[in-house]
Amino acid sequence: MKRILLCCKAGVTSNMFAAALKDEAQKRNIEVTIWATAEFDAEYSAQSADVILVTPQLRSSLSRFEDLADPGTPVLLISDDDFKTVNAKKVLDEALQ
Repeated sequence: MKRILLCCKAGVTSNMFAAALKDEAQKRNIEVTIWATAEFDAEYSAQSADVILVTPQLRSSLSRFEDLADPGTPVLLISDDDFKTVNAKKVLDEALQ
């Protein structure tokens, strides 16, 4: 089972996006664990994740998340368009690759 961490500035929008990702995974019968956290709490969850998704608001902090992640753990920036439109299908596909 893949574990996906979604990080955003305050944790509010990431919770909504995480719910959309969970719904998309459920539609496809994909077993994943997806959780969201605010930027300042990411250090407590980063090493438990197989993939870290970062919202566009934290673009300038991307290297910080890469430092928090275990070596080899992908850290992916969600595009502005995918985040605005809550394109859970595309973002989930990217996270699972």
